[in-house]
Amino acid sequence: MKILETQRLILRTFHDHDLDAMARINQDPKVMKYFPSIGNRKQTYDHIKRIRTHQARYGYSLYAVELKSTSEMIGFVGLIHRAKKEFGACFTPATEIGWRLSSRHWGKGYATEAALAVLDYAFNYLNLDEVVSFTVVNNQASQRVMEKIGLYRDFQGDFDHPKIAKDNPLCRHVLYRLSKQERR
Repeated sequence: MKILETQRLILRTFHDHDLDAMARINQDPKVMKYFPSIGNRKQTYDHIKRIRTHQARYGYSLYAVELKSTSEMIGFVGLIHRAKKEFGACFTPATEIGWRLSSRHWGKGYATEAALAVLDYAFNYLNLDEVVSFTVVNNQASQRVMEKIGLYRDFQGDFDHPKIAKDNPLCRHVLYRLSKQERR
């Protein structure tokens, strides 16, 4: 089901045939550089299943991103609810905007284009009050996207990821946020 459309992209719910493309993305060491491990096909299948369950429960989720020009699925951009009991960071409960795109499609503005559409959807259609985003301290590329779409760094909100060991260099995360009122 198509959710959003931009000049170059379609954002839609995941289909069964997206598994192969998403598994390749999750197995790319460049894409997974700031994650604790590289995903395998079973983990990708389980992740897509969780995304579908999330969509059914909350009415929004991470969306498959498809190029209009080729119909190629190049990753995901979307929203995910972070519950206090599940995630346990200082800013939860919250709705996170996030993305993961094929490294072959980096540097073309796709993440920013899709994320701007998702933000509009979050504030104008879903009527959310605030959206947050976070990443590993050293992930400058994701931080640039966060800033391009209008999120600002909440230095007081930086945190240790509750699902990553404290001695892991990927543990420390930066928090960005934007409220509906601030966006106007």
